[in-house]
Amino acid sequence: MPATSLGVFGLMVMVGLVRSSDQAHEAAGTVVVSERTRTLALACAAVVPFVAGLAFFVWAVWAVWAYETHPPKDFTMQFGGVGDAWVYAVLFALGTLSTLGGPILGLVIGRWLHFRGAAILSSVVLIMFTIVMQGVVEPLRYVRVFAPWTYFGGPAGIEGDADRWFIYTGSPQWYCLYLLALCALGVVLAALHDREQPRDGLFKLGAGLLVTALVLGTLAMTMGVQDQMVNPLPSPSAE
Repeated sequence: MPATSLGVFGLMVMVGLVRSSDQAHEAAGTVVVSERTRTLALACAAVVPFVAGLAFFVWAVWAVWAYETHPPKDFTMQFGGVGDAWVYAVLFALGTLSTLGGPILGLVIGRWLHFRGAAILSSVVLIMFTIVMQGVVEPLRYVRVFAPWTYFGGPAGIEGDADRWFIYTGSPQWYCLYLLALCALGVVLAALHDREQPRDGLFKLGAGLLVTALVLGTLAMTMGVQDQMVNPLPSPSAE
């Protein structure tokens, strides 16, 4: 819910804010405010949906209490070798962090894609990419953690039980850090669009963040669960 309602919607709103900022700058004429300054100001504006995401995290705290008080059904998650920290990290990565990542991605799109409908097209592409990388395509399950949003388990199904629950490979704790690195990299990519300001420092910072993101993504892929687990208990719909 926060990924779609605040993340994707925030992406589209941010693209609109970039357009409005550029139009206001052009209309002002003699007012000298660099594009990079305006980009960084818009990046700071992403704190608004992130605060809303933190409000979701308050809900998540309640969800944690409910999870502890009324554990999930045995045929769902979690089971096997994962613990409560795994569950909490999944909640934070797929909920709160998506409310920050969506608007920052919108900032990058707004700066680099100037054709009409870029926000809508980018949102559709993002959703389709997420669907492919969420774990439903079995050959991509191991590398899916490089996507900006993915599942860490669900009712993937086996023969004779289409709703049997799985836990996929990867570490949601490292995935949280990977997403934060992507957010920082996104701000740098958006700032790099301004060619009137020196960019050498940004290129170096961007390269460092890219390497950091790749390392953290690799850790998210190679740490934690390394053999996907199948719940030994059948789902209610099992034959």
